[in-house]
Amino acid sequence: MKIKTYVAPTVANAMDLIRKDFGSDVLIISNQHVKDGVRLTVGVEEEISEKEIEEALFGPVDEQSLLRVKEVLEMHHVPDILIERILLAVRPLIEEDALDVLLSRGLENVFKFQPLPVHTSKRAFMLVGASGAGKTIAVAKMAVRAKMAGKKIGVITADMKRAGAVEQLSAFTKILEVDLVKIRKPELLKEAVEGLRTLSDMIVIDSPGINPFKDTDIDYLMNLKGDIEGLEPILVMSAGLDSFEASDIAEAFLPLGCKRLMATRLDLARRFGSILYAAQTNSLGLCDAGTSPLVSQGLCQIDAISLAKMMVSKE
Repeated sequence: MKIKTYVAPTVANAMDLIRKDFGSDVLIISNQHVKDGVRLTVGVEEEISEKEIEEALFGPVDEQSLLRVKEVLEMHHVPDILIERILLAVRPLIEEDALDVLLSRGLENVFKFQPLPVHTSKRAFMLVGASGAGKTIAVAKMAVRAKMAGKKIGVITADMKRAGAVEQLSAFTKILEVDLVKIRKPELLKEAVEGLRTLSDMIVIDSPGINPFKDTDIDYLMNLKGDIEGLEPILVMSAGLDSFEASDIAEAFLPLGCKRLMATRLDLARRFGSILYAAQTNSLGLCDAGTSPLVSQGLCQIDAISLAKMMVSKE
């Protein structure tokens, strides 16, 4: 197919030029507003290929670079529908040769990155997630980061179900010289949070791990959260799960008002597809991540480029 682009003040003017050259038997590929008016791209005669359309819309495409990005995403078991979306975001932006730069530009256009505050925040953050997601360690890491920043952090645990959970967190807070408030009933959380607000720059709450597909467990967390002002639930999820399972788990926590996803165990997982799919399908912003089992190494704030570098390094 022969492809030609026309720029004119109006669509009518452009169509007059097109009819003059080709008559009425044309296929309009795109209609875009530009500085000088409109730009119409049309094709005539031969059957059009996807590559011709892409080049007409975006210019010449570096297929090799796209293939490199696609290979990384496939290695991470990112579902095909999400791969297509990321590649669509990368396609018109290809300018760099570095693989991590190309991938980061696609991630930046598809995902939201919303790091948690490092310094002062009078908000309370309640870490929620399925059993074994790594919430307790994440709470300890948030406490370490606050102490290193010279901020006062209030730590509350409501995890009275898992054997050893309180003792584990208590050992960390003792080393950090941070008082640990223990909550045995959901209705007591509000009082504990209000009591720490004037004493702390930030409050972090460790909630019990639950079965996200059990309504009574979700109801328990809803009651725990209650109507506490300024409390934000953060979904904690470990990497390495099945992508569709992870998406379903994340969806189960949406009624709590989760807006961010904290990924854990990125050091132990080779594939991040589940984290990406869970965040994208549930409109969750990616915040901080756990990249080490050591509490002393804290959490890592992630953005498009740091995530892309980790993904490429896993390959």
